[in-house]
Amino acid sequence: MRESWLDLLLRDATLDELQRHGSELVRSRDTAAADRETAQALRLTMVLRQQAQRAAELAALNDIAIRLATLHAPDDLLPEIVDQARRLLGADLAYLGLVEDGQLRLKVTSGALTPELVGVVIPLSVGLAGEIIEHAAPRWTADYQVERRFRHDDIADTAVRAENIRGLLGVPLRLRGRVLGALFVGKRQERDFTEHEVTLASALAAHAAIAIENANAISSLNTANDQLARRTDELEQTLRWDQRLTRVVLAGGGVEELLAEISSMARGQVRFVTEPPDDGTVAQPVVAGERRFGALVLDGEPVRDDRLLLDRAAPALALALLAEQAAAEASWRTRAAQLIDLLTTTSERPALRQAGLDPSARYSVLVVASGRARLPQLPGALMAEHGGRLLVVTTADPDGIRRDWPREAPTAGIAGPARGQAELRRCFHEARQTLHALEVLGRKGEAATAGQLGLYRILLDHAGRRDLAEAFEHVLGPVLAEERRRGVPLVETLRVFLDHGRRPRPAAAELAIHVNTLYQRLAAVDSLLGEDWRSPQRALELHMLLHLKAASGPLDGPEGG
Repeated sequence: MRESWLDLLLRDATLDELQRHGSELVRSRDTAAADRETAQALRLTMVLRQQAQRAAELAALNDIAIRLATLHAPDDLLPEIVDQARRLLGADLAYLGLVEDGQLRLKVTSGALTPELVGVVIPLSVGLAGEIIEHAAPRWTADYQVERRFRHDDIADTAVRAENIRGLLGVPLRLRGRVLGALFVGKRQERDFTEHEVTLASALAAHAAIAIENANAISSLNTANDQLARRTDELEQTLRWDQRLTRVVLAGGGVEELLAEISSMARGQVRFVTEPPDDGTVAQPVVAGERRFGALVLDGEPVRDDRLLLDRAAPALALALLAEQAAAEASWRTRAAQLIDLLTTTSERPALRQAGLDPSARYSVLVVASGRARLPQLPGALMAEHGGRLLVVTTADPDGIRRDWPREAPTAGIAGPARGQAELRRCFHEARQTLHALEVLGRKGEAATAGQLGLYRILLDHAGRRDLAEAFEHVLGPVLAEERRRGVPLVETLRVFLDHGRRPRPAAAELAIHVNTLYQRLAAVDSLLGEDWRSPQRALELHMLLHLKAASGPLDGPEGG
């Protein structure tokens, strides 16, 4: 008995198994439905695996936090932090430094080959460490030894060379707006670090910063029982927060669910904003690598626990935002591929609804010169990049698009409105031809339909271009033959002469010839066409014929088809 989609998903079937199952369904029933089910099953599998990976990472971070919480002596805690960092990030080496007397002193290492690093003192004004402390943000390099983006320190560089460190990532040990130090993980070969790895290291550093703070407090104030009790309560509270956030992720929750859980744990009002305010409001940046999503903002008078909650919640929220954006990007790419298939192929397989279109609606089709262009807001717009061009399908009508087209926008061909698959394909080809005609005619930055090309519209039709070629040969054939015989550009001379309103001196200047030479060439043209070609009516006809023929040449290429 053949397994169902649900059976395959429940036993965590491989992607190959899912695709084979989809192929079997294609042979047994409706192709479009089978393709849709296969795509949905593959997307669901990827989402489930991403959620499982996120859950495992958060569970691992939670276990690390619990382990660190049990270590109250700095001599035990700091080695555990670097051991866990090296294990979590799969690094060759990890080390940790603390800010003391305005400098960063390296305290412990894990995976070191020499004792060179321990005890190294780095001024806060130099090196990768200085960047991390100054900006309270992660910094990394694929090859520390040749990196030129920061000022090197001789002592630190000597220790780095002794360990043969190449790829290096450092994250701040940040707590309540202060930077306690920095945690580093390194590789002994060139290696860049992903946003996800940077976020994981930052999350571990958040745990480590709290553990270090607690350990220091316990070590220095072990006689003050009330202070110890407050630290313990704080630690227990952060663990409860971590467990609650972990449960949300394990249950499949995303960004909205995490935000709701964070708000329910805060004493004040917490919200997520994409642009942090600069009015002194307590805000915790939510970042993943170099990508800054925004900040968790605390409204009202902050209390100690609320500040700590923001520190703890930001890394988990960054991971969720990364996963959500990855899923959205995958969905967009799928829909863009379906839109390209719909507009560029004659297959009956692509469906309008699969591409995100309403079969009953009427759409305009745009082909834009730049695939990465920034366009005005267009209602109901779906976009896809294809062959260096941007394809756009929108419910806006062509006249409205052309009227609102900004001056700084790129060139675009427009066609429509159209309804249904066949009409949309026809409009795509018309819009593509129109764009190519606009480019050939030098009308850059313009958005136009085929109807707005004026007389040049005949160039979009193969029959029109054929008739034009025959007319050109009929009228100017003798001039072309004489040009080939003598090797003198008579046709170009005629065009430039007409471009300058039949004025000899400007025409000769553009051709870079003496005016007498121009007269000699024009006399040859007179003998071939008769002197009446200079009459206003015949000159106008010749001028138009020359320009139409010049524009038709590039349109005969692949883009003009």
